[in-house]
Amino acid sequence: MFLDSSPSVPTWNTWDTTIVNFFNSGFNGAIPAEWGNLILTILSLGLGALFSGFIGFEREYKGHDAGLRTHLLVGVGSDLIMIVSIYGFGNWVGSRDPSRLAAQVVTGVGFLGAGAILNNGLDVKGLTTAATIWVSMALGLACGSGNFVLATLSFLLAFVSLIVLHSVDKWIAGKNPCVMIILPSDKPSLKEIIMIAARYNISIRDTYTELVSYQENSAIRITLRCALASKESVTSFTDELRFTLKPLELKVTA
Repeated sequence: MFLDSSPSVPTWNTWDTTIVNFFNSGFNGAIPAEWGNLILTILSLGLGALFSGFIGFEREYKGHDAGLRTHLLVGVGSDLIMIVSIYGFGNWVGSRDPSRLAAQVVTGVGFLGAGAILNNGLDVKGLTTAATIWVSMALGLACGSGNFVLATLSFLLAFVSLIVLHSVDKWIAGKNPCVMIILPSDKPSLKEIIMIAARYNISIRDTYTELVSYQENSAIRITLRCALASKESVTSFTDELRFTLKPLELKVTA
């Protein structure tokens, strides 16, 4: 039994107590009196799986590796650990602290989220997916602790942010294009590139250079992140780069 009527056991949340007491009344003997704890567990795990599953589906729909199964497992696992940390140590009432196991969940999921982040030059991918894994963990902990209203509101806010703000992110990314140039390794041109950018009032926010192999020859790849540049100025900038530097390859990405 998860909840105890003994005064020594704290009431962690009014929702879980209300649910357990409601079903433990037994409906005048229609169902076993101990079913309240089982129904509370099913509700906690079900909500945790539902909320984290929705977020995982959104990630998988957009082609990310950490998708439905990853988020659902994180949410259900966090939910289960929170239930155990609160209700699973009734014989050690005086020394138990539910925050201990919850803190370990936060630490463990932090490592899982870090594995979703990939850094390739100026291109960093996986930050949003790492954040959604962390949110799934938090939703699981909230459901496991019986904070169903808090979990529901947090889920709605997170899900709306993923759907609605995605368009805002694309609009902002379009204002900060990334220019990738590949030049022969014996032709250092970074200073000249910056001078050309200044002529078109383009501010270079970040630069990243690395040696690469291009068609079996040594080359240097320069990646520039332009800050709040118009489409017209970027087009003029790249046209002059092609004319002046004769790059082996030049690409513009959002």
